Amino acid sequence: MNFPKLFSHLLISGVIMLACVTDLVAQEPTPCDYKRPRQADNWNFGERAQLNFNSGNPQATIMPGSINLPNGVASISDENGQLLFFTDGIRIWSGGYYFLNDATDLSGNNFSSQSSIIVPQPGNPDRYYVFTVDMYIPPVFNKGVRYSVVERINFAWTITQKNEILLNSNAQKITSVANDDKTVFWVVAHGYAAASGNRFFAYKIDAAGLNITPSISVAGSNHAGNENNNAGYMKASPDGNRIALVIPHDGIVELFDFDKAGGTITLAQGSGAGAFNYPFGLEFSPDNSKLYMTTSPLGDNINYLYQFDLNTTNYFSNPFVVHQYAVNQFEGADSLMGALQLAPDGKIYMAKFRKGVIGKQSIGVIYNPNRPGAECNYNSLNGNSNNGLNLNGAASLIGMPNFVTSFLDIPHFNWINQCHTEITYFDLRNDANISQINWNFNDNGATSSQIEAQHTFTNPGTYVVEVTESYNGRNYSSNRSITIHPLPASDIGQGSDTLYLLPNSSIRLDAGEFDQYLWEPSGTTDRYFDVTEDGWIKVTVTDDNCCKNSDSVFIVFASIYLPNAFNPNSTIQQNSTFKVLGAASALAKFNFYVYNRWGQLVFSATDPAKGWDGKVKGEPAPIGTYAWVLIYESYASGLQGAKEIIQRGTVNLIR
Repeated sequence: MNFPKLFSHLLISGVIMLACVTDLVAQEPTPCDYKRPRQADNWNFGERAQLNFNSGNPQATIMPGSINLPNGVASISDENGQLLFFTDGIRIWSGGYYFLNDATDLSGNNFSSQSSIIVPQPGNPDRYYVFTVDMYIPPVFNKGVRYSVVERINFAWTITQKNEILLNSNAQKITSVANDDKTVFWVVAHGYAAASGNRFFAYKIDAAGLNITPSISVAGSNHAGNENNNAGYMKASPDGNRIALVIPHDGIVELFDFDKAGGTITLAQGSGAGAFNYPFGLEFSPDNSKLYMTTSPLGDNINYLYQFDLNTTNYFSNPFVVHQYAVNQFEGADSLMGALQLAPDGKIYMAKFRKGVIGKQSIGVIYNPNRPGAECNYNSLNGNSNNGLNLNGAASLIGMPNFVTSFLDIPHFNWINQCHTEITYFDLRNDANISQINWNFNDNGATSSQIEAQHTFTNPGTYVVEVTESYNGRNYSSNRSITIHPLPASDIGQGSDTLYLLPNSSIRLDAGEFDQYLWEPSGTTDRYFDVTEDGWIKVTVTDDNCCKNSDSVFIVFASIYLPNAFNPNSTIQQNSTFKVLGAASALAKFNFYVYNRWGQLVFSATDPAKGWDGKVKGEPAPIGTYAWVLIYESYASGLQGAKEIIQRGTVNLIR
């Protein structure tokens, strides 16, 4: 969904329907606003199937040519959602759907469950690691887990390392997560057979590159025996704290805890052998609380889509059956369940195919995977059952694209604008199956019932914003803390809205220490602005929270003068003291001297506000003519130094 949209809504059958979407007020996110990952925005899979999530909702199109990706596949996009390349473990296609040079003989296997995964090198947008996974059925399939390096050289993606071995005896399983600050990616593979069947191999990629010496963890059941135990999926949770895998022939699913700091893995819970009939696909819910699993039996048995609630105690003993169907190659109905994959829109999509690896024209959709049981709404939108997402002429097969799961660690709702006095716009990641919604901003009782809410917070500070979605009589709540920052304070007028400038001089205005500046009408962008002319000056400053504020000042040419007579006994205060008149604030330094006719100093001052009251040593001075000398300096600027000005004259003291 795009930020923000002002819209009206209709309530049809108890479900909020968007009736009109118009970008009436264009609001562009700032660099300080949340920017969701877009590296998983493009999916390439099956028979020419392609999904694009750039706009939030998937757009299904057909890939050109005759690209067939039956099982394992991986895609990668850049941070702006532009498809870079994708692979089936044997070949690498560019975002333009042609093969990269020397990229048609990688050592993976396009029928491996997870044939590949593509991982960027942290801090280097021009370098990617393509990990490939072969089956392990020696002596025919034994190429293991390998990596190749793809680099952008002279604007072209080029393979600079190819088919480097990491692990020989492997399962068809590979996944990847980032640490919390995205400075490290872990690539996790699993061993197979007696020597390594109960071992995880976690490879670290940081700014220095790939460390080919893995962190090895011994945990969980042994992957060995029947060759089908080599297949099936291994997935990490979006937050990267958990890893789940299946062992198909033995009917096992297991959940592990993952240490993102050191790459170690420990068993949390396992189902035990024979608990499920050929478990295959896996995926976590966006909030990491649910685990979904498909089964894909070899014979004509029932296929199941399960949900495990990981907040319960014995979650593998009490699964919820989300959906089931029997295999029948000749019916138009569903046949077999394949891979599961979480998407940027917060939904989980399921590959569907028919016995004999025959394509299906649609994929299944779990619309609300955070919700428990049937409330997850498999192929059910707004109370109406459907056949999932139509692929518009392409077809699904067994697999779905494999991604670094951290690229799908996206909050349930986001916002733009976090500065005081500005409107903050809120947006849901997934707005499927909502009949009513309530936003509570915890700000003097302020709420909203719009899907895309907006609110101007009363004061700077931290607020816990809670959104409650209602559907079919059930409420689902989530909350996040938002910090509203104070606006930056710039004072170029030094507390005044008018500054005075001596003729033929210059003053420097200081906007203060901030990140960005814009002076008007000059258009300059420095902290300081040197003024030589009168007129209106405005500066807009932006701080490190991307909050903006403006200050302005009017520049006036100053006139400095003194009266030619004064009367200490006058009832008019201005006439009773002899002092400088005019815009004394334009003076950087000030020295004022008054002498009698014999050249004796009778008064001096360094403060323009002070004047001579006509007394000498506390006694009234005689009436007559007195000489004065005024020495002052203009302010310096970046254009010129301070100018010293000397004025002389006489004044008559009368009574």
